[in-house]
Amino acid sequence: MIDGRRVIAWTPYGRRRTYSILARYLQRDVERGLVDEVWAFMNTDPVGQEDDIAYAHELDAQHDWFKLKHRPEGVHLGHLPKQRYTGLAYRYMTDPNTIYVRLDDDVVYIHEDAIENLVRARIEMPAPVAVFPIIINNAICSHFLQLCGKIPMEWGEVKAYCMDPTGWANGPFAVRLHEMLLDHVEAGTVRELFLYQDFPLQPGTQFSVSCFASRGEDYAALPQPGVLVPDEEESFHTIHQPVAKGVPNILRGDALVSHWSFFPQHPFLNNTGLLERYRELAEKVVA
Repeated sequence: MIDGRRVIAWTPYGRRRTYSILARYLQRDVERGLVDEVWAFMNTDPVGQEDDIAYAHELDAQHDWFKLKHRPEGVHLGHLPKQRYTGLAYRYMTDPNTIYVRLDDDVVYIHEDAIENLVRARIEMPAPVAVFPIIINNAICSHFLQLCGKIPMEWGEVKAYCMDPTGWANGPFAVRLHEMLLDHVEAGTVRELFLYQDFPLQPGTQFSVSCFASRGEDYAALPQPGVLVPDEEESFHTIHQPVAKGVPNILRGDALVSHWSFFPQHPFLNNTGLLERYRELAEKVVA
């Protein structure tokens, strides 16, 4: 718990390759008393992902704080890609005393202060729909990091657009971001990347939702508790609801995580040893 609120870290789960890194950080923060439960919302295909599914069940068997969540029974959205089903997870998130921290299954680094600072910001600022950390490899975060002199302009300018050609689709740029962060982690200087101020995100600004904190009481207050309208979670949290409420989302300057890859970046990142560097670091965070 943090400041009297339960904390549940949850992930639309699909990939053992990267989640096995994230799981180490989540275990660390459970053992530190910051996270009460970890949920894997199963968003997998029954054929072709047998190993991914088996790994999630292994974690469920090993840890009493790890829970598997499945698509609600009787809810069908039609023949949509599985990424569209992640919005159904919020039907489980209506406890008004809980802060929910969403993490993509390819978040591969969580700074030791990130969960605590992000959740405290969420509690202190009840108006926004979502409070985001600094996400390394997120275009809008890269934009603000450039404005604050943390990312060189010489790497390519990033505009405040979630699918900016440099910040979202440029593989070599992503490689440089991860190299920069890993060098800071290994040197113990990650705080040099903190912004030390928060940035409001204009209502209606689409933002890649690789990590954010939200409140169970907000989902409980929906016309149908936990039912997002629209049902696509990124549109709901970063476009529809902020406009409807007239309140900006917040980018928190003292919480930092790293997101591995957007699909246009895959060929470049997969040809590096960067993911193994992340894995080696993660292996050290719990005994």
